[in-house]
Amino acid sequence: MKSKVMERFKETRLVCLLLFLTLRVDLGFEFGQNKDTEFTFLLPAAATECFFQTTTQNGSMEVEYQVIAGSGLDIGFTLISPRGYRLVSDFRKSDGIHTVDPTEEGDYRICFDNSFSHISEKMVYVEVIVDGPENEDDEDWAALAEPEDSLEYKLEDIRDTMDAVHKNLERSRQLQTALRAFEARDRYLLEDNLWRVSFWSSVSLLVMVSVALTQVYTLRRLFSDKHRVCT
Repeated sequence: MKSKVMERFKETRLVCLLLFLTLRVDLGFEFGQNKDTEFTFLLPAAATECFFQTTTQNGSMEVEYQVIAGSGLDIGFTLISPRGYRLVSDFRKSDGIHTVDPTEEGDYRICFDNSFSHISEKMVYVEVIVDGPENEDDEDWAALAEPEDSLEYKLEDIRDTMDAVHKNLERSRQLQTALRAFEARDRYLLEDNLWRVSFWSSVSLLVMVSVALTQVYTLRRLFSDKHRVCT
């Protein structure tokens, strides 16, 4: 009985050790492959801004952009490969999502064009997600010791589960970020519409008051007679 308890205790310790190693390896290799970049910048009127993103061979890249402030809420977008080929070209759009799979090794050029607007500047939210090759970490995982046959848990099963959890968390974070960008754009539209409504309401009120005063003055002039008639 005592020997069975000791064996069970050793198996439990081995499972905990495998979980710890899996977590460390997954954080060191799997999490390190995702290169997520998100930022917001102000694009001046009649200007073009370009950014560069480095990728590896046979990876994947996703580029998402949204115009959250500025007249018209539209912008031009261009994605150019490291060899100089134009992969994507959008003209006067408010948002877009584009994926490159597989990627080439080199620097991709991401350009935003506001040259058609000579007065209004634009505030743009950009998110770039770069993933490395899926089989890049197979050798690192293969170098780990395989668990004993008596254990129910396998290292590959633990890895697959943690990979799925990590991908779901990353997707949730991306969706939340996109929702925040939509909320910022909607808030800008509401504030802009509120200013327009307030301005034209004030103008209409001034016109109505002016018309009313003019009518009163005209009627008083019609019925006022300063000449006296002697009888």
